[in-house]
Amino acid sequence: MGKKEKAEKVGFVKYLKLVIQGRIFSLDFFKSHWKFIVCVVALFLLSIANRYVCQTKVSTIKELRFELSGAKTERVRAMARYKGLVRHSSIVFLVNERHLGLEIPDTPPVKIGQQDGNKK
Repeated sequence: MGKKEKAEKVGFVKYLKLVIQGRIFSLDFFKSHWKFIVCVVALFLLSIANRYVCQTKVSTIKELRFELSGAKTERVRAMARYKGLVRHSSIVFLVNERHLGLEIPDTPPVKIGQQDGNKK
């Protein structure tokens, strides 16, 4: 066990010296690990590209949701205007068709309330 611990300690000390001296990333290191380095760089670039695409899509979704809510509001308003016009015009048409002699009042109707003396 003594030799194994000593070998591990020497290996650690060897790599520590390489790090301190700045020779950890030598040409031999890149020659032996070039596939791994290329894969890590490619994954890093793909991660950056994926994040950019996601951010642009999220902003597009927010814009479209805002547009959709505006379109829904406008649809409800248009539907209310159309139904109001259809009801009014159909009533006017029926009154004129049957020659009832009625006219559309210019003033709104007045609500007449009950007086206390008329109660039963």
